[in-house]
Amino acid sequence: MKLEEVEALKEQLLNKKKTMTKEELQEICEEFDKRFIYESTSFDNDDFTFEDVNFLLEDHSREFPDKKPNRRKEIINNYHAINMVHRLVGKQVELNESTVKDLHQILVDGIITGGVYRTRDLFILGAKHVPPTYLKIFKKMDAYFHDLKNPDFTGLKKAAFAHLQLLKIYPFMDANGRLARLLLNYQLELDGYLPVSITREQRDAYFKNIDEFKINKKIEPFTEFLAELEAKRIKEFLERE
Repeated sequence: MKLEEVEALKEQLLNKKKTMTKEELQEICEEFDKRFIYESTSFDNDDFTFEDVNFLLEDHSREFPDKKPNRRKEIINNYHAINMVHRLVGKQVELNESTVKDLHQILVDGIITGGVYRTRDLFILGAKHVPPTYLKIFKKMDAYFHDLKNPDFTGLKKAAFAHLQLLKIYPFMDANGRLARLLLNYQLELDGYLPVSITREQRDAYFKNIDEFKINKKIEPFTEFLAELEAKRIKEFLERE
């Protein structure tokens, strides 16, 4: 999928949005958010079904005695974080250190201390890439936000970088994956695209393309992967009555 093709689809998307009501757009947004929350929080643990997630989002007080309590919190936290993303995008707030730390704090609320860069080194079991030492986190995150401000850095490539570089730095003790998937959609929405979600069936390709960036410094494989996801999402949107 060429990036130019996705750009052409985006123009069709923007034109169709102009013909739709606020209520119609909100309905589509809420449908997607439920699916995204389920898929983003079930990467490492699938004890909650999609139906369970829907029930919980309808009523945040519901309990699931047979399931891990932190997973329940992760689902509710992801819901609040996504809504914060929508609000910030509506105000055209660019990604910055404050928004990233605030989003992380929401994602891990009631689980661990959030919004604080890690203070020890991490080794990810089974990963081919070792995150940088915690002593370099501040410098690398400063560079990350500086690069995101580059006016020549746009479109899907910028969204891919926002996602990939955060995963490479791994700045927080936990929830880096969930945060990175939020930031991917944050940047997509800022640039007029639709948010995307990665299914369990796509995880192998997803992680393979992430490793291409982490290990071989190649952003193109993930950008192409993202282009396919975005094109599919836009086409489905355009086909809706």
